[in-house]
Amino acid sequence: MEIQVLGVGNAFTSRYYNTSFLIRSEQLLLIDCPQALFRLLREIGVDPRLIDRVLVTHIHGDHTSGLETLLLWKKYVARSKLTICTGRRVWEEIKTRFFPSFSATFTPDLEDIQETALEDYADFCELEEDRENQLIDGLKVAFRYNWHPTPTLGLKLISPHGTVGISGDTCYRPALLKRLLERGTLNAGRYQKLAGDWLWKSDVIYHEVERGEAGAHTAEAELLALPADIRARIRLIHLADDFEESPLALARQGEILRFEDLRK
Repeated sequence: MEIQVLGVGNAFTSRYYNTSFLIRSEQLLLIDCPQALFRLLREIGVDPRLIDRVLVTHIHGDHTSGLETLLLWKKYVARSKLTICTGRRVWEEIKTRFFPSFSATFTPDLEDIQETALEDYADFCELEEDRENQLIDGLKVAFRYNWHPTPTLGLKLISPHGTVGISGDTCYRPALLKRLLERGTLNAGRYQKLAGDWLWKSDVIYHEVERGEAGAHTAEAELLALPADIRARIRLIHLADDFEESPLALARQGEILRFEDLRK
């Protein structure tokens, strides 16, 4: 089983594909759907007919622009449905905020317009919080809800050979998270997942980053302040086009990580 980095760019990249991943085993699983998804799949030699499961972290456009195309293609070209794996809060955002923009379609005679339901295009595979959810054969996933403007998942992909952490879009700032706990915005359990070692125990950690005056994402300085053993396991993603070097390792577009090699 392998995880391939499909893209490493942030929302505004013109250099990379947006940050996304592909799990390769006997089954294929996309983690988020970047823009130009079909071009990307063609470049890596993957037939979109083989993609029937997608894990969606959140509905921001750089993570779901390709999902609309994939859903429509599956229904009207491949005559099949997609399975969307995500948390209940993200699924509700997909139904109420993402899907309505393309829910209208023609009747077969083209003389009227009718509304469709998301369930006409996709089945919901609900991931439950506070447990390890079976994702595909040989792989489980646990998730947390990040501190981000829309419900967003941070992930731990758990195999018998080790764990890959994917931060998801998140504002990792320990001082900020502490204030959110003190004023009751975060409960103790969520705070521990965001500020504690929930993600840092992973064997490899793909973590989003931004540089300079940090906005809604994680400042490089916060990651550089982590202990050395954690920093050694981090690979940076969600990169701006001019983010070319760092004391931390940068993930590279197209790189493949074998789960069997995680602890070697």
